[in-house]
This record gives sequence, C-alpha cells and structure tokens, in this order.
Amino acid sequence: MFISNVVKENEPQLVRRIYDKAKEYDNVVDLTLGDPDIPTPEIVKDAAAKALSENKTKYTANAGIPELRRAISEDVFKRTGLTYTSDEIAVTAGAMGALYLSTASILDPGDEMIILEPHWPNYTNMVKMCGAIPRYVNCLGDEDLSHSIIEKITPGKTRAIIINSPSNPTGIILSFDKLKEIADIAKKYDLWVITDEVYRTIVFDGMCRSILEIPDMKERTILVDSLSKRFSMTGFRVGFVCAPKEIATAVAALEENVNSCVCMFAQYASVTALQNSASLESEICNTFKRRCTAMTAELKKSKNLAVRDAMATFYLFIDITKTGLTSEEFAYRLLDEKHIAVVPGNAFNKAGEGYIRIACTLSEEKLVESAKEIVDFADNKN
Repeated sequence: MFISNVVKENEPQLVRRIYDKAKEYDNVVDLTLGDPDIPTPEIVKDAAAKALSENKTKYTANAGIPELRRAISEDVFKRTGLTYTSDEIAVTAGAMGALYLSTASILDPGDEMIILEPHWPNYTNMVKMCGAIPRYVNCLGDEDLSHSIIEKITPGKTRAIIINSPSNPTGIILSFDKLKEIADIAKKYDLWVITDEVYRTIVFDGMCRSILEIPDMKERTILVDSLSKRFSMTGFRVGFVCAPKEIATAVAALEENVNSCVCMFAQYASVTALQNSASLESEICNTFKRRCTAMTAELKKSKNLAVRDAMATFYLFIDITKTGLTSEEFAYRLLDEKHIAVVPGNAFNKAGEGYIRIACTLSEEKLVESAKEIVDFADNKN
C-alpha cells in the first residue's frame, strides 16, 4: 500500500530511539526526555478537577477559551510590555502544536526556514512536513552569527528564522545584542521570526530577553510558548501563539483541521496556572537550579568531560570529545554498561556531534549518583 513521502522522511527521532532502547534494560536511569518528575502544582490540579466537576468537557473555540487568551495576554504584557488582543492569540496543543501550525501558516513547498543549531529536532521535521527546506546555522561559539545567517538566506525563498532561547539542548541564552542582530536581519530581508520561549522561566544565571522587546518586531514575530515546562504540565498539552492577527487567525483555522481545539478543562486549569505564575514558576525554577548545579559539580570531576555551568533550562550539554567516542557510541555504550540513558548530541543536528544531552528531570540524589557513574564510564572506558 502507498505511504506518503512525508511519513517516510519523518523517521523516529534519535531522542526517541534512545528512550525506546532504554526500555529493554532493567533499572534504567532515564535522562533523555524533557519530562520533569515534579508533580503538577496542587492549585492547578484542583482547578482541573473543578472544571471537570462543572462539566467543562466540551469543544471550545478553535483559538481557545476567552479566559485563557486574556490570561495569556496579561502574562506576555508583564514581561514584554506588549499588548496582544484576543484575536492575536491562539491556544494550541502544546508548543509542538504552536510550532507546527505557525510553520504551516508561513511556509509553502520550496520555501526555506533558517534554524540555529544544535536545535530541537522537531523543527526540521515540521519544516519538511510543509514541503519546505531547513537551512542550518551553527551557533555554538559563532561570534559572527549575523554573517552566518545572511549567508544562508536565499532571496525569494527564505521566509523565516526560528530561534529558541533559552535553548534546548544547550541551555544557552541568546544575548540581547544577538537578538538585535537577528531582528535587523529580519527587517532588512523581510523575514518572519518564530521565537520559541518555552524555557524562559527556567533561568539560573543572567536574564532572558525576548526579541519582541526590540522596536518594530511585534509585527513580524510569532511567539511560541507553553505551560508544559514552566508549570510541570507536560501532559495537559496547552501551548499558545501570540502573533499578528493574520497569523493567529491562520493558526486557529489550521487547528480546526488538526485538533479542533485544546481540551477544555486543561484550558481552565491553565488560567489558574497563569494567574499564580510568580510563585509556581519560582519554586520549579529553583528545583531545577539545585539539580543542575549538583550534577554539574559532580561531572566536572571528570578528566574527559567538559562541562559548562548551566545558565537555563534543565538540560546539560556535555562535551565528550576527549573520550574519543562519537556521540552515539558514548550514549549506547553508557546505556549498555551503566544502564543510564542520555541523548547523543548529533540528535540535535551536525553541530551537536561530540556532545551528549542530559535532562535533569529526576531527584537530586539520583542525578548525583548517575553523574558519578557517567564520570567513571568517561574516564575508565576501554
């Protein structure tokens, strides 16, 4: 039977392949997926239960319930000073839904999108699913980022740049100067900017700015965010887009044909999360900071691992080149010998080769124990 090329080209991501492989072992310590073990806050669960008890289990508008769009508008205003009206906001099935529907709203087959790498691998597949072409810029240690981006622009074909700050997998925060460079390029070449800011509340060192804070960028920027990481609500699948009306309307129209709408009671729970964001985010961020700090300190004892202090997110991106192993060799051997699952850096495109990514999504005690085993493996392998 016929299977589309979209499916054939959309192979399982290496992240998922490692995750699935780990299930074959007993007592595996899984440091692969960005799915925190922190329970969803009680106040959010209570709001979900209340919504269920009130039979809020129906369809909603494609763009989401008015209460949630108002809460999103207030949340974004607090950090950017920008006001988004209800018709400039669309609620989606997580940030993944927001990213794909945004991409589908601005790309036609044959168009191109610039992606900064190492990058979350779904960006590539989403672009390809639109029949478009991803173009990559290595931003690891690239001091002349603007020049590298301009080199990848194809007149008449390049439509957008996607940025992710703080970054999955590196945890790097783009400086405001870098954001200004990207904004200048977007204005000069009339490009959209998709800014994926799902980790913006998990920042340990310094300040995370948004490209939306730069004058005249609101009209050409698509903000993607979600409640998954910031409130430990990954299973609720609530994300959103803030964008010019034409894009938000397009996202909502496409939502009709993909999901119809986001789960109603999850939307009401999300209103409560956003209304109590300050205290909830602070507690979750501090938990991840303690975990990342503890694991980093232990990993730094290795003579063969190069480890940076974590700036943001709950990921550590570790340089393993001194071990002499490729990223995949390191990950698969670590899994086989130590029953610890990490993600090979090349899962995040070519720029990630020579690294592994560790998700600090388990208890501090488990992370420290795992770090000791990783150091032993890296420093005493055959």
